[in-house]
Amino acid sequence: MSDFEYKHYTDEETKIYNEAMAKIRSGLENGLSFNEACNAVDVEDGALRNFIFEDALKVTIAEMHYQKGILLQQVADTLKLPLKKVNATNLEMLEDIGITAAEVYRKNSPDGPIAGNA
Repeated sequence: MSDFEYKHYTDEETKIYNEAMAKIRSGLENGLSFNEACNAVDVEDGALRNFIFEDALKVTIAEMHYQKGILLQQVADTLKLPLKKVNATNLEMLEDIGITAAEVYRKNSPDGPIAGNA
């Protein structure tokens, strides 16, 4: 886990990300399924496109499930995705949060019990 590092995006990639996320969010608000909303986005870079789609799903799950209290089955039904996909993405998101929390802790508490290469 200590070797994990997030990719740093260029200003142009960040612009593409923000525009794509806004378009996906708008599509969802207008009743599109998650896949339909993603298909409306045109991002040439395959790796960036995949990251955007994965991140959009994580953000949507967080908003619907954790902020609004909607059950994961209802999230899956609303987005027209298999529950298995929503559950797997939710677990991946929670893992991401754990990694980030540990990194912040290590940075802020260099002498703490999980500092360094724990």
